[in-house]
Amino acid sequence: MKHPILALLVALCTTAAAHAAEPVRAWQGSRVVVKDHHLIPVLHEGEGYGEKYTFKGEFGDRGSFYFSLTISNLGLGDHKMESKGRLTIDGKKFAWKKELDSDEWSFDKKTFSIKAGPATISGTPDRIVISAAKGSDAAEMVFTPIARAWRPRNGQVTWGKEHKTSDFTVFPLMEVKGKYKLGGGDWQTIEGTGFGSRTWSDLAPYEQARWTMEFRAIVGDATVYFREIGATDEYGNQRIPYLLVTKGKRILIESFDYTLTPTDLYVDTAHENRYKVPQSFTVLGKDAEEPEKRQFRGKFEKKKLVKRKDMLESMSGALALVAKQYSKPVSYDYDQTFLIEVKVGDQVERIQGVGRLEVYHWNK
Repeated sequence: MKHPILALLVALCTTAAAHAAEPVRAWQGSRVVVKDHHLIPVLHEGEGYGEKYTFKGEFGDRGSFYFSLTISNLGLGDHKMESKGRLTIDGKKFAWKKELDSDEWSFDKKTFSIKAGPATISGTPDRIVISAAKGSDAAEMVFTPIARAWRPRNGQVTWGKEHKTSDFTVFPLMEVKGKYKLGGGDWQTIEGTGFGSRTWSDLAPYEQARWTMEFRAIVGDATVYFREIGATDEYGNQRIPYLLVTKGKRILIESFDYTLTPTDLYVDTAHENRYKVPQSFTVLGKDAEEPEKRQFRGKFEKKKLVKRKDMLESMSGALALVAKQYSKPVSYDYDQTFLIEVKVGDQVERIQGVGRLEVYHWNK
């Protein structure tokens, strides 16, 4: 199995086909109920294609569980997978990471079930089961939605005259119940809360976006989540946002045209592109389904920069020299304090706490 950085280099050396400068179509139609087929791998062709599954559980002071599957065509060979995860409990850790060629992992074409090295993921939108075993360590986690799985309307963005597609499914808030054993001991049980997402795209991130933003917070049984895509020049530099606020099983707000106004803009002077990152901002908007009945406003403020990562710095000099001709990616992770107010009729729901903002700049 070749080194993933080499795969990236090969991909970046491939000349991308030009896309027509036509409007991007995002979040069309009405809200779609998430079905089993939205979770099954699509396995498209094309160098830029990729899929990702991410689920995370939190167990308070005891620890957390993280699971990720990535499928990619980057480099030589299609439909390669990276399977990784970790369980951290009471200071002990069980982790795995496995790179797999297309013939080293499998899935069911009719039901959602993937076998990926030491791990499996299966189920329905109403119940996701993740298990992993390595040596004397093992874990099985069951993720059950509290807020139903959600798609921003039809869940898709289509790009250019070739109608290449990006697809998004979100699990805003989930109950997590599981069992684990570490070092060959007895099975132990654990409970907590979590979230998840499943995405796929015909385009690599740097082919569709100059920048992306994602914020997520869980406060009790409430969630605040938004994602924004800043399209490339090729796609008209469009801003493509969506925002979701839930309370228990209810959707309080879904919006696709809210206003985000930076109040503290960080300029990364350490990078040649001097990327600008909104560390603090306000949001203002209306619900897409009931704009006259439901409105919202929010204030998000930087608490601390958790991590800045220049992805080219992890490559050797020669690899970075070639890769940066196509993309100069830097990521910024922040903890943010926030307050969001949702007005429903003459009632106001206030949600406040701390969330995580992740900003990626792919190119200037």
